[in-house]
Amino acid sequence: MSELELIILNAREALELNKTEEALAILCQLSVANHAEVIFLKGEIYYKLQRWGDALNQFTLFLELFPSDKKAESYCLMIQNILGFFHKDFYNP
Repeated sequence: MSELELIILNAREALELNKTEEALAILCQLSVANHAEVIFLKGEIYYKLQRWGDALNQFTLFLELFPSDKKAESYCLMIQNILGFFHKDFYNP
């Protein structure tokens, strides 16, 4: 198992244990930022942290590499729905 695979595995395990900040810190130590699996995993971490802009950026970057990926498309759609939410009764006194 390569060092990159080991780091990704450690980040996935941290994410599964709801240690999202730790998982993000593990991935940020990588010098390989353009690896597809790293990009997608960062997107999932940002999504879980509710950092919508960062998550959308990561999934959009992933979709540039794999334009037909349904899971990344779904994440983008969910984030856009969250960011576009408006309820007139909540925002008007």
